[in-house]
Amino acid sequence: MRAPRIAATAAGVTLAGLLAACGSNASATGYAPITSSGGAAPTTSDPVLQMPGNPVQAPAQGVPGQAVPAGSAPVAAPRVAPAAQAPTDYSALARQFVTLRNQGTQALATVKGQASSSDLNADKQLMTFAANVYASYVQGLRALPFPAAMKNDVTGLVTVLSSEQGTFVQASQVTTFDQLNPLLQTLVNDQDDQLSATNALEKDLGLPMSTPHA
Repeated sequence: MRAPRIAATAAGVTLAGLLAACGSNASATGYAPITSSGGAAPTTSDPVLQMPGNPVQAPAQGVPGQAVPAGSAPVAAPRVAPAAQAPTDYSALARQFVTLRNQGTQALATVKGQASSSDLNADKQLMTFAANVYASYVQGLRALPFPAAMKNDVTGLVTVLSSEQGTFVQASQVTTFDQLNPLLQTLVNDQDDQLSATNALEKDLGLPMSTPHA
């Protein structure tokens, strides 16, 4: 008497669950029906015996429409590099700064070009003019929307300009040339500090560097 072929109920459930998890039938997902050695598809009355420890071979990974075998390590998605940020446009801010800077430069040129060293009242008026220009320069710098990364450089320039503005105020109030001359020398000495502070901010804004004025 020929022994009947044993149907592996658990294996059948496993295969059915796997196909159901794919969301479609076998032909739609690329699975070929499991057949006997003779090529005929198994029927419910004569199921194929599936031996323990010999599971159905899983489809190759990476083929669209096929499921990844249970227990396989998940395939990591390719890492996408973040898009590079465009550099910040400081052109409008730079133009506003240049306007203020040039006003201060012109004020110094006026003082150097028109100081008489003989007419004290005329020289004092020049000092008053320069003091007002530098006060506007400082106020303008403080009002500009500089980013946080530039604040230290802005503060450095404001500190130098404020000191010079105070010296101009003192020079506008002297009563003799003996009082005026030391203050003028102080302003000359402060020019190096002003140039360094100005260059730092120009570099931040992508501007050409100012050079010492004669």
